[in-house]
Amino acid sequence: MHAEKVIIEIPSQALHLEHAYCPDGHSLMDPTVPINGYPSIKVLLRYGETEGVVHLDPVYGSFHNIFDVDIPDDVIVSMFCPTCHTSMQLDDGRVCDWCFSPLFQFYLPNGGLLEGCLKVGCHQHKLKLVDIDAQLGMVHGHDEIQLLM
Repeated sequence: MHAEKVIIEIPSQALHLEHAYCPDGHSLMDPTVPINGYPSIKVLLRYGETEGVVHLDPVYGSFHNIFDVDIPDDVIVSMFCPTCHTSMQLDDGRVCDWCFSPLFQFYLPNGGLLEGCLKVGCHQHKLKLVDIDAQLGMVHGHDEIQLLM
């Protein structure tokens, strides 16, 4: 089957992620630290000798992230699953379209993916929906897109 690339522009903060997983299938969602009223996405970061937890804003296009360590802007970090410590960095050589830094990837339901830049302060990210029929079925009849993931 031939797949076509369709680009859909979504208004900033029009949806939120309800599920995100590491490559090994562990949930990254943390209901104990909500951001914007939703469970945050919890990952481990490493920069040099500095290591800590960051809770990422689950609202797509919003960046109210909570860091438990001080990491300066414009540095490239390593990102890991807090459960199994698997790296979230893509290993296929692709880089950020804006700053050419490495990318991370979260796995979403129904084959979806969220990719983002590993440079602190760069907000380049992409949401990829693979099974559009399943995704549309989840939002059919709703006024908001937030149930998408």
